[in-house]
Amino acid sequence: MWVQSMAGSTYMFGAISPVLKARLGYDQRQLAALGVAKNLGGCLGLLAGALSATQPAWVLLLAGAAQNFLGYGWLWLVVTGQAPALPLWMVR
Repeated sequence: MWVQSMAGSTYMFGAISPVLKARLGYDQRQLAALGVAKNLGGCLGLLAGALSATQPAWVLLLAGAAQNFLGYGWLWLVVTGQAPALPLWMVR
């Protein structure tokens, strides 16, 4: 599970989508829209591409770690009920 989480949400979405659906009250259509947005974000990689052209590798690793920490950290806070759920348009 740790390797999958570091690889990105592409591998984890199937495992966490039932929890997201139940905790956040999303219907199947909203969950599918979230999955499409996740796939597009994973394929485009605009931030990583822009940084890799101008920055050293440690900056890329730091940016990726920060994105994972913020994204998965907020998701964990929402699922455990410690933070309010974000509207779907903000999650995408």
